[in-house]
Amino acid sequence: MSFTAILKDLAHETGAIGAVLLDWEGEAIASYSGSPLLELDLIGAHHGIILDIARDAAGRQTGISAGDITSIAITTSIGRLVISTIKDGYYVILALPRSVSIARCVFEVRKAIPLIEKEMG
Repeated sequence: MSFTAILKDLAHETGAIGAVLLDWEGEAIASYSGSPLLELDLIGAHHGIILDIARDAAGRQTGISAGDITSIAITTSIGRLVISTIKDGYYVILALPRSVSIARCVFEVRKAIPLIEKEMG
């Protein structure tokens, strides 16, 4: 199964507007968008930086190892993002409407990770 097919299934399963798989440099590996206006590559590059900062801050405040933080959710007045690590050097971002459950998205991403890792080889 291709990365795009996995991301499409993930978006449909969660109700996400789109999903993008990126490496730690913010380079998009694959993406799926239900809207041609959604620029997932740009969203991803900037939120990889946020993921790093949040992991570092949480580690300093709580003593949690940065590698133990697997997902971060960002909620705004118009939407939500879920940023989840896949494995070292890779992460996925789901762009969501406010009506979608963050917990469900995190759960579905965890289910999709083995498929993504299998595709990575």
